[in-house]
Amino acid sequence: MTFKTKFQKSVSSSVRMSDLATHLEDKCSGVILIKAQILELLFPVTAAQQIVVNAHSSLKSILSSLPDVTYTGCANCGLELETDENKIYKQCFSCLPCTGRKVFYRPALMTVADGVCKVCVHVESTLMEKVLLNISADRLNRLIAPGAEVTYGMVAADVLHALLAAGGAPCVLRVQSLFVLDQNGYPLQQELTLLGLAPAL
Repeated sequence: MTFKTKFQKSVSSSVRMSDLATHLEDKCSGVILIKAQILELLFPVTAAQQIVVNAHSSLKSILSSLPDVTYTGCANCGLELETDENKIYKQCFSCLPCTGRKVFYRPALMTVADGVCKVCVHVESTLMEKVLLNISADRLNRLIAPGAEVTYGMVAADVLHALLAAGGAPCVLRVQSLFVLDQNGYPLQQELTLLGLAPAL
């Protein structure tokens, strides 16, 4: 109920509903609604490391992976900040004199399926926070209330576990699609970006 309440306003009736196969065949850029099941979330961490969460992931493993799907970045532009040999964060020179820092969720690749058709959708950091019930990345270790034994991280892990559960209910995804075609109509670039989601009614 909470999930439905949080996200039902993100789906607009003015945007047309489509299926993945038809949309990929039409190759039209724009905003569409897709009813699909979320199969997997992939968080690139480094060139050699990535975090994958899917229906096979236990609640415990999802919770333990949350620290790796966040990073400390420039509060102004979001650039991930490196640390020096003393574990002190370096400054973002592009945004000086702004020196503020903030904890962000890493952008993710969301694999969704609509029948036999399967695609990857980009999920930006701000959308990842909305998916996780607007729990900010710097609150994951905090208790949800004084004296409680539940942390915000446990709630976030439970949300992901429910979204990715095998046989779980599909969601309605609001997606921005971009197709760049050559003179023969062959796609040179195809990109789908999540704008919002809600439980399918």
